[in-house]
Amino acid sequence: MINKDKLFQLFVDGKEIEDPKTKNELKDFMNGPFAKIGMFVKLIQNHKIFHQKLEKFLKKEQPNYNVESTKEASEFTVYNRAWSYIQNINIENPDDINAIINFDNKVFYNVLNDAISYFQEYEEYEKCAHLFKIQQIVKEI
Repeated sequence: MINKDKLFQLFVDGKEIEDPKTKNELKDFMNGPFAKIGMFVKLIQNHKIFHQKLEKFLKKEQPNYNVESTKEASEFTVYNRAWSYIQNINIENPDDINAIINFDNKVFYNVLNDAISYFQEYEEYEKCAHLFKIQQIVKEI
């Protein structure tokens, strides 16, 4: 398994990876639980930052469009895409538990909380239940 802390050493000078072993390690890493949790967290975090910047820009520019409708559409896209990464995290799998434990628990907990709130609003309780189980592990850390 590839070392998550050395992942960016794979990308040197913008050159494509040619070593088949390294390509396979990278593919395995990206299909693994740490990368999936990372994608879940980053999507939701970046979404918040994007909306803050967008709101600032729109106050300055004052275009004629529905802010709330745009926010709703982008939230739907982001939270459901984030869900596609986290849905296969299995709290019975030791590798997945290890990834949960090794992730920044404060950040992860807050992002899980945001996702649970989002899915509760749309009554997607199966998703909430899955996220809540992961959140309970993070909370115990």
